[in-house]
Amino acid sequence: MQFFKILIAAIILTATNSVQAEEQQNIPETVYSALEYILSCSLEDADVETDKLSDLIHFVGTFPADSDMKLKERKGASGAFHSFSINGNLSKVLDYVYNPDIPGYITAPSSLQNQELLTPELVDALRNLPSAVESDNDIRVMHGREREIITPDTNTGGYYKYIQDRLVILLPGPTGPVLISTAIQIDSSEVGKKGCVVGEDKDWNYLYSDETGLNKTGLGWVDSYMYHSDSVIIYVADTAKELIHVGSFKWLNAGWAKMNMVKSSHILNGQKRFSSDFKAVLESPGLPDPQVLEGKYQELLQTSEQELRQRLSPHLQAMYESGDLRECSSSVKNMVSSGEYLQQMSQEEMIRVILLEYVKAYIGKESVGNSVIQTGALQSIASRH
Repeated sequence: MQFFKILIAAIILTATNSVQAEEQQNIPETVYSALEYILSCSLEDADVETDKLSDLIHFVGTFPADSDMKLKERKGASGAFHSFSINGNLSKVLDYVYNPDIPGYITAPSSLQNQELLTPELVDALRNLPSAVESDNDIRVMHGREREIITPDTNTGGYYKYIQDRLVILLPGPTGPVLISTAIQIDSSEVGKKGCVVGEDKDWNYLYSDETGLNKTGLGWVDSYMYHSDSVIIYVADTAKELIHVGSFKWLNAGWAKMNMVKSSHILNGQKRFSSDFKAVLESPGLPDPQVLEGKYQELLQTSEQELRQRLSPHLQAMYESGDLRECSSSVKNMVSSGEYLQQMSQEEMIRVILLEYVKAYIGKESVGNSVIQTGALQSIASRH
């Protein structure tokens, strides 16, 4: 009986996503070799021989934007590659994306629930990184460890917490500076828990529960895990064109009963989910200066939990009344309706929602029910002009 449950669940999961990664061409073996090399460097605090990365950098810097490719399996994990571009310079990426004083979910709102750097040396190194990009010949290699919690999967509603090793390299490239960031998951994630996307995924509204399983018909019983993931993201700046070529390589083994239920198409959807919002935030003319976001985050950290809950209460009420909780479990709906959900939210969870609402207001993105959170942000914006 257990076998048939697993078989049926696999069929259901596969049917939820029919988009297939396009195998437009084969990735050169020299690129695979460079990927293996850079991932091996993530596992130890060692020097990186940057000349071994030239084929990889050239591949990302010349590959057409908005293209996809299925990768060969790696250690039993499915893989996918996605390329895109960002208008701007690498300094902006460092100021926002690799700034330890700005939460990672600001530029990855549909992918990250939370990210915590666990290595103080990495935090210090990242703070000094923007000054290094000004030097044409400076090479920086930074190692550390971090804890991540991701947003609910759009198909199953599951979300996961895990720890990974992080390697960040800044080096000169053929058309400008290059940034390479790798992540290797350490051990299996914690068991998957039920969350849900509220309304459209592009609205960045998510709810989370402590209930294990997946929030999908036929999968509620599943104890799922992210068994392992490896990722390499490369930013190749073209200084003359004020453009950044980005290549995302990712392998993922996740499922239940030690079976990998992930297809390359699932990974590709996640990469596109990330890149779409990443571009929307970083290319927005209304995006506040990094110092503004740093200050707002520190302000919220100093705000009492009672006041945070007062700010969030109308927002959650509007979310419930919107009718967009249809993908959520009945228990989550009841908790939102009764106010129990708000009362059990942690400080960091409340700050995340409020800070993202401020960012939405700055970049012109609508909120659920025009909450008072956005109203306050818009008044702040108006007072500056």
